[in-house]
Amino acid sequence: MGFIGLTNYKKSSERLEDKHHKKFINNKSLVEIKIDQLINAGAEHVYISTDDKEVKNTDKITFLDRNKKFCNNVTNFSDVLKEIFNSYPVNDDKDIIFTFTCCPLFNRYKEMYDKYLKSKSNQIAVYPSAHYFLDIKKRPINFNFGLWHSYSQGLDPVYMFPYAGTTCKLGDLRKVNYMIPQEFEYFKLNQFESIDIDTKEKFEMAQWLYKGYKLDK
Repeated sequence: MGFIGLTNYKKSSERLEDKHHKKFINNKSLVEIKIDQLINAGAEHVYISTDDKEVKNTDKITFLDRNKKFCNNVTNFSDVLKEIFNSYPVNDDKDIIFTFTCCPLFNRYKEMYDKYLKSKSNQIAVYPSAHYFLDIKKRPINFNFGLWHSYSQGLDPVYMFPYAGTTCKLGDLRKVNYMIPQEFEYFKLNQFESIDIDTKEKFEMAQWLYKGYKLDK
């Protein structure tokens, strides 16, 4: 028994035009790279929810047509995820890895799934950042001003969730209509793995790092 790989993307991207079709590395797009990563990690099958019509199914890859209503930035995000989760022809009790296509530097899905099996706990991929954070109202999040200021070595990290991966039963996500289940453990990423591509600058930086990591070998 293994897991099913689940991912999704919109054909259009407001901040980076044609993001999902641009050639990233070795003449492959972000979508193709994420599919390869899931299959190479042992996915029995990969299902992709999208409004993209220029796609082709294979024996292990199935694209699922998504209504345009659920491909904008107006529809409630929970409703979008509900539509995506319910479109997957997968039972609630099946192990899955759910991910977005915009984190190409994260490729430790087998390790993540093995940890899930060993710990019997759901896993979400996060990046722990031990820096000084302020909220929108200029209040400190993980430190204090003045006499109570801490050195960076003593800071509690703030955990970034970059959509790189969630491992659980599909029913756990359908229950909450969200990509983070009610109970989970952190699967920690390094800073490079956490890069979520949404701009031209991040796309180019990720290309450079991908080559440096030799992930294209």
